[in-house]
Amino acid sequence: MAELLVELYSEEIPAGLQESSAKTFETMLLKYFHGVGLNYEASEVFWGPMRLTVCVEGLTLKSSNIEIDKKGPRVDANEMAINGFAKGLGVDVERLSKIETDKGEFYFYKNTKEGISSLVIIEEAIKYLILNFPWKKSMRWGTNKLKWIRPLHKILCVFDGRVLKFNVENVYSDNKTYGHRYISHSEIIVKNKAEYIKKLLDANVLVDPKARQDTILKLGNDLAKKYNLVFKPDRSLLCEVSNIIEYPYLFLGTFDEEYLSLPEQILELTMVKQQKYFPVYNIDKTLSKNFIGVSNIPIDNNMQIVSGNERVLKARLSDARFFFDNDMKSGLEKLSEKLKNIIFHRSLGSMENKVKRMSFIVENYADIFKANSELVVSAAKLCKADLCSEVVYEMPELQGNIGSVYASLQGMRSEVVLSIKEHYSPLGPSDNCPTSSEASLLSLSDKLDSLIGFIGIDMKATGSKDPFGLRRSCLGIIRIILENNIRVSMKSLANDSYGFYKKQGVKLILSEEETKKSYIDFVYDRLKVFMRDKGLSQPSIQAVYNASNFSDIYDDFNKVEALDKFINDDGKEFLNTLKRVRRILSIEEKKIGMPIGDQVSESLLDMEEEKALYTHHLKISKQVRDLLKNEKYEKAMEVFSGIAISLEKFFESVKVNIEDKDIKNNRLMLLSWIRNTFINFADFSLIDVENEVK
Repeated sequence: MAELLVELYSEEIPAGLQESSAKTFETMLLKYFHGVGLNYEASEVFWGPMRLTVCVEGLTLKSSNIEIDKKGPRVDANEMAINGFAKGLGVDVERLSKIETDKGEFYFYKNTKEGISSLVIIEEAIKYLILNFPWKKSMRWGTNKLKWIRPLHKILCVFDGRVLKFNVENVYSDNKTYGHRYISHSEIIVKNKAEYIKKLLDANVLVDPKARQDTILKLGNDLAKKYNLVFKPDRSLLCEVSNIIEYPYLFLGTFDEEYLSLPEQILELTMVKQQKYFPVYNIDKTLSKNFIGVSNIPIDNNMQIVSGNERVLKARLSDARFFFDNDMKSGLEKLSEKLKNIIFHRSLGSMENKVKRMSFIVENYADIFKANSELVVSAAKLCKADLCSEVVYEMPELQGNIGSVYASLQGMRSEVVLSIKEHYSPLGPSDNCPTSSEASLLSLSDKLDSLIGFIGIDMKATGSKDPFGLRRSCLGIIRIILENNIRVSMKSLANDSYGFYKKQGVKLILSEEETKKSYIDFVYDRLKVFMRDKGLSQPSIQAVYNASNFSDIYDDFNKVEALDKFINDDGKEFLNTLKRVRRILSIEEKKIGMPIGDQVSESLLDMEEEKALYTHHLKISKQVRDLLKNEKYEKAMEVFSGIAISLEKFFESVKVNIEDKDIKNNRLMLLSWIRNTFINFADFSLIDVENEVK
């Protein structure tokens, strides 16, 4: 067993590509080893701005022998097929064996491929990896034909303490690497992972990205505490900054206190997104006039680094102040007038058109959402206004958020402020839904308008393509409805939204019915995925779907939940009995080509078991219907399952398919009457309780 250490040293790799590239490097290398039978015990990856590194532990010194056993064509197949099989294997037909199987005599090729030296495999694997690495964008440099994300300078390759020497184009391998490019850019000779990590650390390089992050956290906390401040780093910024530097050197900078009058969102975004600085906070959780920066070279007494960063931030904040002041002079109402100049989509009109459609929806559905109609309409008219602001033009990430800040500074009602802030939520499955009725309705109207519009112009998400985020919008609608217990008709929403598109003169490709059907199918497909993610079973979902009118997703979700719980508790045996009812009726209905009615004639009930079943069902049917009407689904199934014993006795003693047609039909109607109790709730015949797939 031996250790392999491979480092690919290049010019600076973009921070956002380092982790995924290192893991791709590892995956490709291990997949190659697996394909040729080279075994290993464990692997580890490191990455940084200048290097991608993989260490594989417990590699065998040669690959395992591979037994080849391939089945070919039948012995009596045409000659071309037989010769093709042999040619594909690189052998003569005479090398093939004839073996008798239960399906006839076939050609087989059996052989043992001897294992080869790991040294040969490693060289071939790294060459293959470098020449076939799947960069999204790559470049050539000098006279090389080799492509890499940035110019690749060298390869470090050490196996079992020995250097492996080879080259890919003009890039050569050895047992050397380099330290920090600005501080210790001298050659370092290594023979294993432990030495590699230690010598690089001595040369001012922390090769482990997790160690770089931990160091930033520790130094940042120490620096903040020294000045009685609080360091709360953004996780994504921490990862990004750790991938920009080879070793972190932290400093505390300051900006003019006058800029603290700007909204915190602007200050934080300017520092985090534009300058990669960490904001720090006072003990009372307010934003401090200080910030923490991370340098790739030591600070020591070199105050030029600190003052230089402070000057750059001051310029940024000065620009932000200018944009903010201009926006405040205009106000949201005036900014919203410019929405007619922003195109929502070339086939769906301007953003002003979208706002009018959203306003129509929120006004008409305010009562259902228990929202203040006047306030939610006001929010709808202003929610997109910040798209016309100078701040959002410079900082698109603040859309919605900065609009709510402007609304608050203009003294608008808190409901309007919150609705503007939250109307984009939820942005994903882990994002929170809006927290007020007005914000929830406004968010739904925004997402509904996009869904109906893009489906109407036949641009629904397909396969892996979803350029307009329609799946995310659809999931948002589902979550808003379910988390707020909203009872709203999905069909009415579609009709009203489509109708206002027509009123505006927008030419949609699909008709109203086609759009509505496609929209309902899309929503219920996403609802199915949502429920599966919640742990609800596919049979329960399909059973409810088969009886649904596909309009009230809140009610359908509750039905699936109730049915799933009933199955998982003690309803499996009962559902098996009901499946027998469905099966008998299905056979007979196929024969006559129409559904069997449920008008049971009591006078035709002949045997005691069918009389008992009739009486039992008569006794509980009204109670079950009332429970279903009041949407107490689980209780309804619990009460109805009491008929199981009567049903079992009926099937044990009563023969349905008899010669007397009147009695036979009456017995079928009795079973149909029982089946129809839950006909609008779920199709129990679809539930295979013995082979249920979760």
